[in-house]
Amino acid sequence: MMNESELSLPGRCTDIVSQKKKKERISLFIEGSFAGGFDRAAIEKAGISRGQEITFDRYKELTRLDREHQIHEQINRWLAVRDHASGEIIRKCLAKGFTAEEARGALSPFIEKGYLDDESFAETFTCEKKGRHGWGPGKIRQALAQKGVKKQYIDSALANTFTEDQLDEALIAAAKSAAKRLLRTEQGLKRKKKLADFLLRRGFPGYAVMEKCDELLKKLENEEL
Repeated sequence: MMNESELSLPGRCTDIVSQKKKKERISLFIEGSFAGGFDRAAIEKAGISRGQEITFDRYKELTRLDREHQIHEQINRWLAVRDHASGEIIRKCLAKGFTAEEARGALSPFIEKGYLDDESFAETFTCEKKGRHGWGPGKIRQALAQKGVKKQYIDSALANTFTEDQLDEALIAAAKSAAKRLLRTEQGLKRKKKLADFLLRRGFPGYAVMEKCDELLKKLENEEL
């Protein structure tokens, strides 16, 4: 994309040519000189055609429309792979060179259509990490916060997924997953510490780990889990 100071504007649009490698990208020529590559949708939305005069303001609007189209297409590609939290999308947009203002503005249509829903994302993420990966509430909370999910959604998701009984079940499942490595450790305090450290790293609350650790260890040693 050319800088406006490098263009001879205002000037007449002398040609609009599809690029060979990217058919949806258009090369724009002003007074016979290449003025930049733009997405076809941006050219059409700006209403630019051969013979028209391109002013600085019109060129600036075309550039804005092109960046808007690019960021929407990029977000579509990310969401096609997996669900995201809105904070994740914003950070990825920044890494791609878009501004925070552009990123936040681009989220609106995705939120309105339900493609971005942080509350639903928090619920799904919490259930998946608890069920498939054996994470406790602390680790899940930290991960969701890092993804930019609001505290109210995190609190709600954890409350729904970790009732007292569900927390006990999750502790048992996590302990079972560590049984093979754990039982190779010397019996006694060393083994207990290893189990407690493992559960704490998984994000289970300290009070629950301390309360259940002896019972869990005994059941593992007696093959009762």
